[in-house]
Amino acid sequence: MRYVIYLLMSLFSLTSLNSLAAQEVLTLDEVIISVLENNPELKVNDFEAKAAAAKIRAAQQTPPVNLNLEFENFGGSGTRQGTDALESTLSLSKVFELGDKAELRGGVAQQNTALVKNKQDARRLDILSEAARHFIHVVVDQHRLEIAKDKLKLAHKTYKVINKRVRAGRSPVAERRRGSIALARAEIELEHAEHELASSKVKLTSLWGSTDADFSIAKADLFGLVQVDEFSELEKLLILNPDLVRFATIQRLAEAKLNLAKAKQSANIVLSAGIRNYQVTDDNAFVLSATIPFGLNSRAAPFIEAENYQLQKEPFNYEKQRLALYSSLFEVYQELKHAYTAVNVLRDKIIPEAKQALRDYEKGYAAGRYSLLELSDAQQLLLDAQLESVMVAANYHKFKIEIDRLTGARRSAGVQQ
Repeated sequence: MRYVIYLLMSLFSLTSLNSLAAQEVLTLDEVIISVLENNPELKVNDFEAKAAAAKIRAAQQTPPVNLNLEFENFGGSGTRQGTDALESTLSLSKVFELGDKAELRGGVAQQNTALVKNKQDARRLDILSEAARHFIHVVVDQHRLEIAKDKLKLAHKTYKVINKRVRAGRSPVAERRRGSIALARAEIELEHAEHELASSKVKLTSLWGSTDADFSIAKADLFGLVQVDEFSELEKLLILNPDLVRFATIQRLAEAKLNLAKAKQSANIVLSAGIRNYQVTDDNAFVLSATIPFGLNSRAAPFIEAENYQLQKEPFNYEKQRLALYSSLFEVYQELKHAYTAVNVLRDKIIPEAKQALRDYEKGYAAGRYSLLELSDAQQLLLDAQLESVMVAANYHKFKIEIDRLTGARRSAGVQQ
């Protein structure tokens, strides 16, 4: 599953990289590269992979050769007092494993290592998805800051009109106070939007181990949406989901454990050979011994039965996970379609109508046909629609990221530069 390293880099159709230092512009490409190179958790994964490889070598080792030194018939009584009747034996012994146990242990370790890599791939994909979502959050906060600036401009503009009407005696002084309050609130909201943007930048850069958000702009076209694929096409890609891919490794691991359990039916023979010295006659003689256990079939049977049950349950676990992923994919797909439709309606119909309505109310208020409350409602209607379009567009991209995470596929749509 090496494709996950590049998954989110091809998830979005982006132009060539810009120089962050020179232009102070951050692109999604740069985010993904920085996370892959510097994320602390991904660095930990490298060491875990090396440790898993070392465990394979350890599992494949055969039992060592033992050096045995044995003394008999000394320190007793009568003719065996002291060391007069001492017999000493120096021998080498080794356990010879039958049934390819070392190779089978190595097979289990290899599948465990593959499982570790599968989990790391899935986690890598999660981290890259998280990075993309944080990048979108920064882009959203940039839009929210612009909307807050627009609101402050409207508040200034409205206050000037109110002040002009008050001086002309066409509006009460109370309206000027209301305008002043609205202006102060707009200033507070602008300051809050600035703080929110600063915080989201730091959250993003922390994913690659940096606390310095040394960029000015996160560059992306939030409203560059693409037509939603058919669900049937996405469903076919579910088999690429990291969790389902991991089940194939789990299945192979269960098979390896079953084979190792069956190997316990084969005896391990302990051979020992050496030389014995007789102190009384100063003679030497070779010694040889062998140890062969019996009753291994019955002893191995419970282990074989347990591993066989473990193997049989995995297809059901796979199906359970597949159904859960299918359900999640379908739900996110419906939300994606809704977001796509909502953004288009907001951008093509609601916002243009709200802008025209505001222009009408501004003219009408200046002419005395509408009240300040009606003008304020028209302003808020436009601002709310603009903010809603930003949030719905952001949701579209977040749903798109989640679909790509669920399918584990390399996609070609998302935030455009």
